[in-house]
Amino acid sequence: MRICHATTFYPNRYGHTHYTDALIAAMRRHRPERHFIAAEFGSDFADTEAYHCVPCFGRDLDYVEPIVDVARGFRADLVIVQYTDDLFGHDGRLPRLLRRLREAGIATLVNAHSVYPQSHRRAYSPGHDAGHLDRALASEASSLMVHTARMRQELLDRGVPADKVAVIPHGTYVVPALDPVESRRRVGVAEDAKVILFFGFIWLGKGLDFLLEVFARVARQVPAAQLLVGGTTFNDALYARAYLAYLRARTFQLRIARRTRLWGDYVPDELVPSVFSAADVVAFPYRQDYSSVSGVLHQAVGLGRPVVCSRIAKFEEVAEQIAEELLVGPRDLEGWTRQLVRLLSDDDYAMAASKRAWRFAGRTSWDVVALEQLRLCDSLLAGKTPPAAGN
Repeated sequence: MRICHATTFYPNRYGHTHYTDALIAAMRRHRPERHFIAAEFGSDFADTEAYHCVPCFGRDLDYVEPIVDVARGFRADLVIVQYTDDLFGHDGRLPRLLRRLREAGIATLVNAHSVYPQSHRRAYSPGHDAGHLDRALASEASSLMVHTARMRQELLDRGVPADKVAVIPHGTYVVPALDPVESRRRVGVAEDAKVILFFGFIWLGKGLDFLLEVFARVARQVPAAQLLVGGTTFNDALYARAYLAYLRARTFQLRIARRTRLWGDYVPDELVPSVFSAADVVAFPYRQDYSSVSGVLHQAVGLGRPVVCSRIAKFEEVAEQIAEELLVGPRDLEGWTRQLVRLLSDDDYAMAASKRAWRFAGRTSWDVVALEQLRLCDSLLAGKTPPAAGN
């Protein structure tokens, strides 16, 4: 089976890059076949034993024929599209790409990493909403794939046929945590601190300004508490720099500046395990109104870190797979404070949460997820109805 991935790739610093890299590596542990990548411009050309990557499209251009030409050149049997609207848009290009690949005799699997409310405004015509676009994608693709049962149900509710939607979780690297004292030394926090970590790209929907308020309350109850913010804004636009400046100023207003470490840059990949290993708990105070999952959450549980998350659709996995009580309302200051203080102060409670995180990580390891995706690809190429769900 010759699999081509349509995505962005190294050195572009996006979640799709790491997702595709991990997926290919895990798939090849099951079947050591070479993979192919039709990549966004800015990705590097690469020709290795594991994959052949050809940059061929731009997210702001008409990418249909360039991707079709490269997939044909690869003699691909199937194209996996790593779909978010920031990469492939929310207009008519992606449905048209899927149609052209089908006409070329190439099967398609659209990995939809987010499902927006069906009335959400889209550029796709006719309809100009998410419901019309999702039905068009399902009509043209061999199959859609989502990461949770909720995401699947939302697609079914807007008229996407049940036999067109498979559920396969986001993958997880399951690795032993590093020494916490050495990790804290490497990332610049006190070795004896009780560390709350926020990790990833920073923007308004992540709720970091709210977390600063929560931390100010936590710090009054846990003298050793420190907050580590690992990451930076998605780009260097003026509004992004202004938001970072606001957050820094806010730490002084709340009198937590000396106990807050704002990384202020992209965390190098080789340092990421140390950042997570330095943490006693990882916080996800997000405020997003659509269904998806969090790659950062899977990084955290893969290292056995306890988590506290907003009670939104994005983190339903936590309630189902780890513990309901680890979800707290996204504006519940007292609830967030209480849960973080307990995880920082009650070692037995924190250890139990860590063990449940490990078990969840094992159920969603990249090897497990990759095998499920390979089986789905097999079924598509065999012309069979894909499985509805996986775990």
